[in-house]
Amino acid sequence: MLNGIRRLIWLGALVLVGMIILALMLQNPQRSQFHFLFWVTPELPFSIFLIMAFVLGLLGALLLSLWASARRAIGIKANKAD
Repeated sequence: MLNGIRRLIWLGALVLVGMIILALMLQNPQRSQFHFLFWVTPELPFSIFLIMAFVLGLLGALLLSLWASARRAIGIKANKAD
């Protein structure tokens, strides 16, 4: 029962974040360029840069989570060997 409620809360949070991203995309139709060191992107809608930032943040959080869980699993296996 508690797992169902937890999943429903997570689903609601994801839908809310998706709606916020959609609202930001629709409110920012202007075009912009991104400059990083010597790399310059072509002019793209600002919403594309927002999506790229959210996706990169998501991937970074996922990789960090996987790294932490792998370290925890290795630590548990090392403790069982002792």
